[in-house]
Amino acid sequence: MAMAILVAALLAPSIASAQNMPLEKAVVSNDVASRTLMKMQINATVARQLVDACLDFARNQQGGPGTYAIWVLAPSGDVVDAHVMDGVFPIGAETGLMKAQTALYARTPSSVVASRFPTLEGRAIRMDLGKEQGLSYYFVGGGLPIVVENNLIGAIGVGGGNMDEQCAYQALTKVLGPQPPLPQPAPPAAGGAGRGGEGGGGRGGRGQ
Repeated sequence: MAMAILVAALLAPSIASAQNMPLEKAVVSNDVASRTLMKMQINATVARQLVDACLDFARNQQGGPGTYAIWVLAPSGDVVDAHVMDGVFPIGAETGLMKAQTALYARTPSSVVASRFPTLEGRAIRMDLGKEQGLSYYFVGGGLPIVVENNLIGAIGVGGGNMDEQCAYQALTKVLGPQPPLPQPAPPAAGGAGRGGEGGGGRGGRGQ
């Protein structure tokens, strides 16, 4: 009996930490929604928690510390929170935002978009998609939709590092709870699809 109680006590923290954050806690309050007329939007507190979780990942990653630009967007595309670590090149900050915009526009990880259109020809005709809405269609991993209880409440995009997608994914898992498995990268297209990490699944490399 005593052993059973001890085992239950040891398991309790891991079980609690694995539970998903309720939707009501992740989105803006009813008071805010009454003014903005938009309830299904990630709130500033949770957005900052995601940024901080990504910073923790960067500090502790294997071979680290890493350097990342992190963007958390509302479903409208507005920036809720962002952080650019020391050492990130301007292209890393820009592409981090583009990855978040891609996740919003496609309702899927930006790495899935990369896998869906692995050739330069397939991507060239889609480069302008989303621009009229202030969004993007960028073919490199690192952007993930933020979904709670089947509601899209925002997107996170990470650029500038060498584990962009993992940074975003681990942050979502830490703050919101278990996430769907990341898609597996597709094999490179015959003859390659270009340089700079844009062939195959586009997981996001340094500077992207």
